[in-house]
Amino acid sequence: MRKIFVLIVSLSFILAGCASPQVAQFVQLPDATRLGITAVVIAVVGLAFAWIGGQLPWTVPFLSKYKEEISLTLAAALIGLIENALPSAYPEISILVVELVLAVLTAVGLFKILAKAGVKGFRGG
Repeated sequence: MRKIFVLIVSLSFILAGCASPQVAQFVQLPDATRLGITAVVIAVVGLAFAWIGGQLPWTVPFLSKYKEEISLTLAAALIGLIENALPSAYPEISILVVELVLAVLTAVGLFKILAKAGVKGFRGG
């Protein structure tokens, strides 16, 4: 009985070693794109915390204390979600789509900042 057990365990290790390796099925974003996503998340979380602080003033000490940690954690989670959601069959196109979305968000944010500053040609209304 012991010889059969040793044989079965040995065969299972041999078969596991001969199995094809699992390839990661996600697209790794470039560092510049990761930084862009992190910047957008930090800005959105900062705006959300400012709004919450305006509505509930007693939350300001807590939110200001942990704003960076929460922002970076959410950014890392969002980057992981995006990398796993992008199709790995066309990684270049997937990365370009993410970069296009970041560029549009950046342009909209820049236009809002310039309109708020009263720059000619960017005034709202």
